[in-house]
Amino acid sequence: MQDPTPIEIQTVEEAVVNALRNEIVQLRLSPGTRLRMAGIAEWAGVSLTPARQALRRLEAEGLVISHVRLGSRVAPLTREDGEVVMTVCNALERRLIAIGVPKLTDEDLDEVARLSEWRENAVQSGDEEGLIKASFQLRDLVYQRADRPHLYREAMAWRQRQQRYLRYARHAVTDSGVEFGREFTAFTTACLARDSTAAQAALQHIEERLQQWLQGMLEVKSE
Repeated sequence: MQDPTPIEIQTVEEAVVNALRNEIVQLRLSPGTRLRMAGIAEWAGVSLTPARQALRRLEAEGLVISHVRLGSRVAPLTREDGEVVMTVCNALERRLIAIGVPKLTDEDLDEVARLSEWRENAVQSGDEEGLIKASFQLRDLVYQRADRPHLYREAMAWRQRQQRYLRYARHAVTDSGVEFGREFTAFTTACLARDSTAAQAALQHIEERLQQWLQGMLEVKSE
């Protein structure tokens, strides 16, 4: 009999953190939404202690802001925070690309080609969810091949903050995901060639365009 697949066991606090984080990242809890501890505890079916700890954890991640008199709220989307998030994500991901791309195996390249085809089909059909999933799975394949667990965890933590901005862009501008999906072709080509320098340059170009675009939208929002 084969060994069973390891089951990831979460503490109550981790389960609440992950569930609440997902609501914030998916924009189901919009920026500025009041987060009452008692309400979170009731929503998650837990006591006040894990709800309190979840708010503290998400505050440390930059997804929640808390004030003594005003309580806790979902962190706003701002030009300043967006610039920090995009810059840090870009730096972490480029480092993982530099290490991971040269280590891609032949089997990895087959998977890159499959994900690339999925992404191209998503672009053609206007399937933004499929496009996002294919793009991130492709990047994760490269990042995991780098075999830098701590660096990878940091990149994924910052990606959570980045996702709010990307989803905001999708809601604000129709077909925005498809537009940037086309930009991803150079990154895929570089991965298939195991060219880490070209892959880093391609991602840098994508991130710079996205940051400029987001900054412009957030300027309009704040006016």
